[in-house]
Amino acid sequence: MSVHPRAWVDPAAQLEEGVEVGAFAVVEAEAQVGKGSFLGPHSYVGAGVRIGTGCRLEAGAVVLAGTVLGDRCVLQPGSVLGSTGFGFVVHDGQHLHIPQISGVEVGAETVFGAATCVDRGTLEPTRIGSQVRIGAQVQIAHNVSIGDRTVVDMQSGFAGSSSIGSDCQIGMQTGMAPQSSIGDRTRMAARTGNLRKAPDDSDLWGFPARPRAEAMKAQAALSLLSKLDS
Repeated sequence: MSVHPRAWVDPAAQLEEGVEVGAFAVVEAEAQVGKGSFLGPHSYVGAGVRIGTGCRLEAGAVVLAGTVLGDRCVLQPGSVLGSTGFGFVVHDGQHLHIPQISGVEVGAETVFGAATCVDRGTLEPTRIGSQVRIGAQVQIAHNVSIGDRTVVDMQSGFAGSSSIGSDCQIGMQTGMAPQSSIGDRTRMAARTGNLRKAPDDSDLWGFPARPRAEAMKAQAALSLLSKLDS
């Protein structure tokens, strides 16, 4: 184990053999960091967090209380797991925050891009599977679920309680509405916005999302209409 003299590790934290802690990193009480993991400079591991073996938190990565990371996960610089979600209710003219008291569960060998944020769940955890690849600046809201081996490109956003199956391919700047879902092996083209439930093996395009063939026909029809004489 190697802890930089300018890092801070709570005496009640548990760091296994081969863990490396960089300058100004913080590890809170009851956190567990698995064998051979790396905590980069200015990274933060919250109270009671569990980090598997061989994980890598790059500079400034944040893992907040209630988060569980599987083995060999990677958090690129500035990524945040376990933050409070965007949930409010209006009462007497004020926006009151809805408490979110659960956490985040991540499978093995999942990668989070720089500045990606994953909110903790309200009553049940936000769940992200194994071998998932998530690009930079992606927002994953409370209680979202993402299946194994799914790939999400940069600048996408998934609203609360939306669901993504396994082996999906999600293009850049895509979006999912609250409680919408897509099945396994679904593809979403760049800038697609899904508002409903899509079955397995869907190929979605556009906003609102529709099957690619249907969307292409609609686009062609609009193009022809624009060429008609007024």
